[in-house]
Amino acid sequence: MSYKLPDISTLPTLPQAEQDEVLTHLFEPSETLFTYLRPYLSTSYSSYIELIETSRTAFLKLVDDKERDDLIKDSRIGDIIACHPRLGVPKTTKLSEHSSKEQKSLQSDDETIKKFVTLNETYESQFPGLRFVCFVNGRPRDEIVGIFQDRIDKNDYKQEVIDALNAMCDIAIDRYKKIQPKI
Repeated sequence: MSYKLPDISTLPTLPQAEQDEVLTHLFEPSETLFTYLRPYLSTSYSSYIELIETSRTAFLKLVDDKERDDLIKDSRIGDIIACHPRLGVPKTTKLSEHSSKEQKSLQSDDETIKKFVTLNETYESQFPGLRFVCFVNGRPRDEIVGIFQDRIDKNDYKQEVIDALNAMCDIAIDRYKKIQPKI
């Protein structure tokens, strides 16, 4: 990957398109995510980790004191979470460069892909407006399937939102570590 994150000290002064590109590389492209995080980009940060942790806190504020129905009605939540692609999609599905590398082990054979298609369908019917998000990179397929099934079995909508938002930030930290400028 040839993209390098700009120096964190320059982030508040970058044009909006360049700020959005930073967010795309850390998270995934999402106009809702961009709009929600833009106010936080005018602040100076000492590191990208600090920015990601501030983003985590901001995302989790969307969940504060809300019950299931209120979480479903807040379309920002589903839009932000859905910027991450479904897990275990067929190899022909267009993914970001980051997601493609992260999910490579989940796209091994037709049987595995069928299992993930079924899990995604079950999950999304049980948790309207959400998409299953889990830190995958480097974890075995069977472990991810187990986590997927456990979260379906728990059937806790609010916890799913929290887990997905936290996973997005964990993924962003991992991506940052892979694309940070080398000095």
